[in-house]
Amino acid sequence: MTTPLNQSLTELPDRLCTWCQVPMKKRLVGGQQFVHYTCPKCVFQHTTRLGPKPPSPAH
Repeated sequence: MTTPLNQSLTELPDRLCTWCQVPMKKRLVGGQQFVHYTCPKCVFQHTTRLGPKPPSPAH
């Protein structure tokens, strides 16, 4: 039986490493607002925001 967190990870898009072209590991970070990808071979990292970017504060 999968937990909601594991189920969410399987629904996230896979990503290939920019350098090695191997599938990257992924995990949710920042209160599940971001997906953090890490290459298991060369340790290249990339983070992607889930959903829309919040509005910037008014000046």
